Amino acid sequence: MTELISVFPGDLWTLVGGLMIQIHAVHAGLPINRATIDIDMVLHIETGATTFGQARCALESMGYQLSIPTGRHAPVHRFLRGTQQIDVMIADHLAPKHRPTVAGREVFRIPAGTSALRKTVNCEIEVSDGHTLAVSVPNVLGALVLKGAAYLEDSRDRDRHLDDAALLACAISNPRAYAKEMSGSDFRRMKTLATQLNNPLHRSWLAIPSEFRLRARDALLATVQTPQIQPPIRRLGEK
Repeated sequence: MTELISVFPGDLWTLVGGLMIQIHAVHAGLPINRATIDIDMVLHIETGATTFGQARCALESMGYQLSIPTGRHAPVHRFLRGTQQIDVMIADHLAPKHRPTVAGREVFRIPAGTSALRKTVNCEIEVSDGHTLAVSVPNVLGALVLKGAAYLEDSRDRDRHLDDAALLACAISNPRAYAKEMSGSDFRRMKTLATQLNNPLHRSWLAIPSEFRLRARDALLATVQTPQIQPPIRRLGEK
């Protein structure tokens, strides 16, 4: 991460994927069960902060090479350097005129990416040499919406998406506030996660330390509960 930010500053992109999950897990006081060093980013193209070409130049200066998929119409996103990989993506609802292409292929548009970019927070990460790195990450709601979208779109790895969602639920601090922050397809994606994780004995909950489990499940369910509307109070003499 230090090397990457030195050539491609962290305010040009938002961190998603496994490292995003780790950051929220650590912030919630959870142990990291699925460590990863792979980096997944969503570029801030919609603000004019950067372009895919600039990201590509930065990564190639570090020795990474763009991997071209075998499928004719498969989108590009992955850069490789030996066993290390960085996935560079764009928001799903980016205006067509801003969508980059490489060798006639589109760049991968991450489902719920636009929603996640509207819910980012700045995070400082302490590194081994005592310095801190500033990166942009989706807040807990943004991260959960990404996981809900991934569950709906990617049928190959649904168990992992639910495991990640259970971890993220441990970091929910104010579910009612999150409910008010949702827009567009956010509620449907969150409702999907809450439905799939409704059973307290679901394998994803059983992987969570017991002291976090009940509160996390309750918080996740609370984000999609419709508030009870109280009827108006009629005073004596009113019709």
